Amino acid sequence: MRLLRSLSSRLVFNWVVFSLIVFFTVPATVLLPLAALGVDDVGYVRLEGHTVKRARIIVMHAVRKTPEGRLRIEPTPELRDYLARNPRFRFAAFDAQTGEAFAGSSQELVDYFSSQLGKLEMLGATFHILGDDDPDSRGSARMVRTPFGRFGTIVYGAQFHWDDVLFWLYNYPTTANVVAYIPLCAALSLVALIVVRKSLRPLRVSAARLAEIDLDSLDRRVPTADMPSEVLPFVEALNGALERVDAGVARQRRFIANSAHELRTPIAILRTRLDQLDDTPIKRELERDSLRIQTILEQLMVLAQVEERARTCAAPELDLGEAVLSVTADYTPIALGAGRRLAFEPPATRVIARAYEWALESVVTNLVANAVRAEPPGGAVVVRVTADGVVEVEDHGEGVEPDSRDTIFEPFWRKSEATPGAGLGLAIARELMGKLDGRIWVEETPGGGATFKLAFDKVG
Repeated sequence: MRLLRSLSSRLVFNWVVFSLIVFFTVPATVLLPLAALGVDDVGYVRLEGHTVKRARIIVMHAVRKTPEGRLRIEPTPELRDYLARNPRFRFAAFDAQTGEAFAGSSQELVDYFSSQLGKLEMLGATFHILGDDDPDSRGSARMVRTPFGRFGTIVYGAQFHWDDVLFWLYNYPTTANVVAYIPLCAALSLVALIVVRKSLRPLRVSAARLAEIDLDSLDRRVPTADMPSEVLPFVEALNGALERVDAGVARQRRFIANSAHELRTPIAILRTRLDQLDDTPIKRELERDSLRIQTILEQLMVLAQVEERARTCAAPELDLGEAVLSVTADYTPIALGAGRRLAFEPPATRVIARAYEWALESVVTNLVANAVRAEPPGGAVVVRVTADGVVEVEDHGEGVEPDSRDTIFEPFWRKSEATPGAGLGLAIARELMGKLDGRIWVEETPGGGATFKLAFDKVG
């Protein structure tokens, strides 16, 4: 059951089930053994005092109405069997108003109580007749309600047999006992529910803290203050797992940063050797490919630096227009060499944003390089900074299909096998923008093409 996944609902459910079992079996499983041992038997009822209820019910079931309309006690098979097992058993029933005994009553009981039957309303009493040879004999006098009306009963001398335990278990769940159990069970269930919820409150606080942890906040730990001792080992194990994950991610980041740094030298040598070649279409293609590789390496190194610095301080403020203009100017010769132009549209007013300049340059350079490759020969890529702190890189190429506008930022995504590159540039750009608390997305260029946009945390 889905409901029983809750610890509080499990506790309440089990409390109800087991309290129900205990409440309706405790007379047979606790009171009778205590009476047999004479423990805490304040009224000196003994076991024989506990069997009078069974005897009284047997007598009640034996009451019949004669054709004349009078009541009498018939020797039913059940009564005869009970008498055979209890030779000293005596019984009587009498009219509640007149005190007249029913026919079939034991005469000695009638004679013993005859002077009192019309004077007392016996609501319930356990007694022992003085002078009885058996000191453990017990009797009971009680008014009862039956289909024949209300009348008095007296039973005496029944002996306790252990099959009376089954009788107790079967007859104890009366209306009165059930009514008494319901409010008790409801009150204690409410107490159990409150106790569990209050005890697990620190766990809910810890769950909220845990939900905020991601790869950028692996140094956080789940608080253990006021944590229930039953849950504490789990929380401590979880904190240990976070420590191991944090250490593993840190090692991975250092490895990527070191690898990127080591690859810078062979890439620089490769570009130097390409510069020594004659200017041919193949050379220009190789230069663009080597530049793309160099850009990815620079992005990886920038990502590692941003991740490290973001742990200790917020990104500084910079002039977004000047920073993007600098990138555009640096890439203009490369674009011209590829037969494309770069156009820059500055913001109407100065725009200040929070970002690391070298991280911004890395992301914008990647977008500009992609736009130059997508732009048809002779066309112009437009780089724009808006007044609300958004950088736009607009090309007029084939564009990006609507279904692919989210997946293009996944690692190793490429439009086709013929598309050059490893499919890492945009994925790294998205990671960088996330570290800068920014956002990157793509829209369609009016008239055709793709416009990549970067939103930064604007200051003021």
